[in-house]
Amino acid sequence: MLTIIIITHLTTHAQTPPIITLKDSARKFAKDVISTGDFVFNASFTQDGKTVFFSKSTVNFGYIGIFYSVNNGSGWSAPKPVNFTGVYRDTDPFVSADGQRLYFASDRPLEGQPFKDYDYHFYYVALDGNKITSKPVLFSLPVPAGPAPSYLSFADNGNAYFFISDGKVDAEMYVCKFKEGKYQPAEKLPFNDAKFIDFDPMVAHDESFIIFCSPNRKGIGSNDLWVSFKKDNTWTEPQNLGPKVNTAGADGAPGLSRDDKTLYFLSNREHADRPVYPGGKVTAEAFDKLLHSTKNGMRIIYEINIADLKAEH
Repeated sequence: MLTIIIITHLTTHAQTPPIITLKDSARKFAKDVISTGDFVFNASFTQDGKTVFFSKSTVNFGYIGIFYSVNNGSGWSAPKPVNFTGVYRDTDPFVSADGQRLYFASDRPLEGQPFKDYDYHFYYVALDGNKITSKPVLFSLPVPAGPAPSYLSFADNGNAYFFISDGKVDAEMYVCKFKEGKYQPAEKLPFNDAKFIDFDPMVAHDESFIIFCSPNRKGIGSNDLWVSFKKDNTWTEPQNLGPKVNTAGADGAPGLSRDDKTLYFLSNREHADRPVYPGGKVTAEAFDKLLHSTKNGMRIIYEINIADLKAEH
């Protein structure tokens, strides 16, 4: 997601695929608490659904940290940084099925090696509820030599999904299946095609579907969210998630609730209209209020109920 999302002007291919029609409409997640006008993305929840981990970044991804917020029954608390973030770029948090690990990506240097900008690897920390109880531990998968994998998500059976990008013109999604206590070599998802850029996979906890991003499939906007369904032990041809999710701009960074019935994603769908001020005179306070609102063009987190999600034929 960190580099691919800016590739938004490529030529589309193939026929227009079926478009998913959802009943619900997207709305801001934790409005005025998490989605405030800051650049925020990702959403992964503890088992009880009461703590969410997410990323907060500068506009160019030059500085990224992982934050959390707790729902105490009356709403989400003011976000706080997790205890290991703030020095290196930490992003894309994902809570394991058993709730005992928080996985994430970071460009923190490997032990005994110098720091390299944007040299990401996967890590995890131990969780006790929503409390982090260990230092970051390197997490490796049997992947092809070359660029490091990105945007890790897991099905509850342990299968690990991610994408690998050459950083230029291609990104493809993979799975490392978990069998007999260990991860098997990475396999490309069957609908991968060199002419498409597919990235940021988020698999359903029951592995029944996978949602991902693409800027050059024939979609609605510059970067759309797509879904593929698990059928007969393989994946169906991707379908666009439709206008309730996708806009003319960039929509991406998918996340799912623990029951897979709510989709969380980033979007900059809200834009400022030309303001009208009394007497045509703007005040510093009014101008700053607009610049720091969700209408400032920054991407924020939206949510939409997808309980009715099913393949369109």
